[in-house]
Amino acid sequence: MNDTWREPIRRNSIQRNDLPAMAVIAAASGVGALFAYCRPTGAPLVDAVLVVALAAGTVWLGASASWWVLVLAGAIATAGASSVIGILVALAGVGLGLWVGNEQRSMVALRCLSAALIVQVLLRLETNPFFGASAVIAGVAFLLLIGVSAQRRRRPIRRMLIAATLVGVGAALLATIGFGIAVASARSDLTTGYDGVLDGLSLLQAGDAALAATTLHDAADALENADAAVSAPWSQPARLLPFVAQHRNAIADIVDRSAASADAAAQALDIIDLDALTIEGGLIDVDAVAALAEPLAALEAAVDDLSQALDDAASPWLVGPVRERLERYSRRADQAVVQAQATATAAATGPAMLGSESPRRYLLAFCTPAEARGAGGVMGNYAVITIDDGQLSRTGFGRTTDLVNEVGALGNVPVDVEPDFAARYGRYGLDETGAATPAMWSNFTMTPDVPAAASLMRQMWEGTGHEPLDGVFFIDPKGLAALLKSTGPITVAGLDGTLGDQLDNTNLEQFLLVEQYAADTPERTDLLAQVANAALDAILGGDLPGPQILSRDLGPAATTGHLSGWARRPEEQALLRAIGMDAALPLLDGRDGLAVVTNNATANKIDSFLQRTVRYDATTADGLVDATLTVTLHNTAPAAGYPDYVLRSEFLDLPPGTNRTLLTVYSALEYTAATLDGDPTSLTTDTELGWNAFTLELDLAPGETRRIVLTLEGQVADDYSLVVRPQPLAREDAVSINIGGDVQITWNGRLDRRSVIDANGLRALR
Repeated sequence: MNDTWREPIRRNSIQRNDLPAMAVIAAASGVGALFAYCRPTGAPLVDAVLVVALAAGTVWLGASASWWVLVLAGAIATAGASSVIGILVALAGVGLGLWVGNEQRSMVALRCLSAALIVQVLLRLETNPFFGASAVIAGVAFLLLIGVSAQRRRRPIRRMLIAATLVGVGAALLATIGFGIAVASARSDLTTGYDGVLDGLSLLQAGDAALAATTLHDAADALENADAAVSAPWSQPARLLPFVAQHRNAIADIVDRSAASADAAAQALDIIDLDALTIEGGLIDVDAVAALAEPLAALEAAVDDLSQALDDAASPWLVGPVRERLERYSRRADQAVVQAQATATAAATGPAMLGSESPRRYLLAFCTPAEARGAGGVMGNYAVITIDDGQLSRTGFGRTTDLVNEVGALGNVPVDVEPDFAARYGRYGLDETGAATPAMWSNFTMTPDVPAAASLMRQMWEGTGHEPLDGVFFIDPKGLAALLKSTGPITVAGLDGTLGDQLDNTNLEQFLLVEQYAADTPERTDLLAQVANAALDAILGGDLPGPQILSRDLGPAATTGHLSGWARRPEEQALLRAIGMDAALPLLDGRDGLAVVTNNATANKIDSFLQRTVRYDATTADGLVDATLTVTLHNTAPAAGYPDYVLRSEFLDLPPGTNRTLLTVYSALEYTAATLDGDPTSLTTDTELGWNAFTLELDLAPGETRRIVLTLEGQVADDYSLVVRPQPLAREDAVSINIGGDVQITWNGRLDRRSVIDANGLRALR
């Protein structure tokens, strides 16, 4: 024993009777490693073998580990441990190492036990100041344990270990080369296949089902060829190599599943004839819609499988270019999933909404953001649309003043609204009992939540003796202009000469928001009714194109809140939500949130001249958010040149051109301070649908700019994201968003739809 201790490299003596204890401890360490759930390759069976071999082998070698390497490896494990139990176990390993060093004896079993405790902690490290940090820390400790322990074994054993290492490295190199050859041979088909999938999804979203089917068939063929190349025998050994296996398995799995999904989607599209779904003379073929339910459900399943395959293949261990390409494909597939789900839901739900079972009745509200409201604008006209087995007809038409007079004649109407709604908007149209007064017909759209506004409208309508409604839809000038893209121009007698007698998608919005007020005549009210009626005649009595063109023309208006709706039946409301047409104030679900709403407080038509700029600067750390919101309002209205009902208030004595507005900021946070043009101010605080709502009334003189700055703070989910709900206005907001801290987000532009902004960028919120 003394001779051993005098060697340059000190080696403790391992006796034959030490072997059983070494075997038991090494085996126990291997079993314990199975419960660490390490995934070096992503294949469960391979991972189990590799992890057990690493744990058991390290402990077996640890029988000859020097005391100081046990202490050092244990200290690394202690520093990286993320739980109290992990720290205690690692410290126990350190303690055993110190004991061995103090005793200066072989103590083989204790060395093995110390190594086993340290190994179990290393396999469970979760410290990640950067991705892969735990693997790096554990790797350093394992190299120390294995390297020093191997050096302290006898020369024959060291030679065997070196030889085994060289063989392993050589085999790994050959496996990597084999995988590289397989990928190189599949490269062309992979590129062709995935470009074809993206093209096919784009064609599908554009509504060209036939060409999308052909493109996806070709993509599936290319991907099947790529799958055969990637699965070649010489690529199989790569499944045993950590890191390399992640790439091999991801590519092999995704190519196989993508080929199957692309082929299934193409087969579903082969039997889908969207061109048959036209509206002729106000009639929709309900049976044709119903016949699409089965193939569209198959299409939805295929596209969902493709998206799931891309998601399952994602791994942070993939190299940057591979990971970025997967993310790009995944985002594109996710968009297609949303459309496929909406289309399949429409085919399943649509026939009932089109009156296949019984006639359906919908109220269509014509709103104008010239008098701004949270849901878009104040209602001027309305129509009742009845659909009986696909036949559309107008069964009612009138002005809001007609409805106001009905409530006044019958008395206030009992309604059932949420407590938050009553607290925020009751002063604008509910009496002390909670019943709706005539004023509510002008103010029910003050909320930015269209379902709440529509539900209230339905109650007021039915409460004054009208027939029950199956749904309510809102449309403003931008929505009408979008409809005219499909119907073509409408002719309205008596328009101002600068426009002629025709309105189309290029001039309708300008006429309804500005030009009609410049041409002030006693017939103005009748002109508005004529425009609305002419647009309805074009829709109900004419021929409209198939859904792919209608979707192209109406989609932007529907998803931006300029054409929105609410259905009384939950499954039909789910369809409107799926296509982004419900215009609801979204749920926060632990996210940060921002919505800026202005409600006209002067009952004039001045908001066509209001320009808003919104800037949101925030810093987040572990879910704690500190933010500054700056809202700049600029009133471009003149003091003269338009009628009084545009520039003045019937109820308030304000100078012409003054815009009095109720500004409300919706946020997930609490506001701590506010300034108006640099001077401290205060805002009223309410809640609505889980949002905090901070409101300030202010006046803007003609040409005046005013700036409101709020400081906000609060707690949100650690995985930061910001949900933004724009208001449908005559002029879209200019928005700037800058988030720092745990995530870095910068976004500038015009947000025209409900969106979520996070570290991955901007995406539409359904």
